[in-house]
Amino acid sequence: MEFGKQLGEIVRRCADGDRAAFEELFEIYQPRLKYYVRRLDSGDVNVDDILQDIWLSVFKKIRKLKDVRSFNVWLYRIARNKVYDGFRRKERFVRLPEDDDIPVSGNDEPVFDANDAENLHRALEELKPYHREVLTLGFIEQMSYQSIADVVGCEIGTVRSRIHYAKQSLRKEMERQNG
Repeated sequence: MEFGKQLGEIVRRCADGDRAAFEELFEIYQPRLKYYVRRLDSGDVNVDDILQDIWLSVFKKIRKLKDVRSFNVWLYRIARNKVYDGFRRKERFVRLPEDDDIPVSGNDEPVFDANDAENLHRALEELKPYHREVLTLGFIEQMSYQSIADVVGCEIGTVRSRIHYAKQSLRKEMERQNG
């Protein structure tokens, strides 16, 4: 059975109240969510609290999920909302620009190897939160531009633009760190 069908079955069982299925979802997504939340928040102070709030919301609301195929986007949307709720409480909320639909050229992709991982994570911490977010969803979670747009609540053109500028910012930060 392919992962998508298997995940759909786990989500259905979870929606029916199967606690073992909820534990399976937790095991599958917890490490990935933790990484995503850290990339958005970068404070690391309350990551575990945020994760607990995310899973509590999932547990309470999964019965309302209409299409199990959209679970991934739904989950990351909950996570994003919890992180940004925390920003609002801390008065750290960052307004995301909406009108930055700039065409993206696909010819300026940086090439990184395994030795650059530590530098990459350090550089990511220096990016604006909305740049870290789209890079994490696009390249770590391998979401489509449409799924990213659904998670962050913007147009697909805005996602393309944010990824373009995030790559530029990441490249500049990597160059700055490497002298």
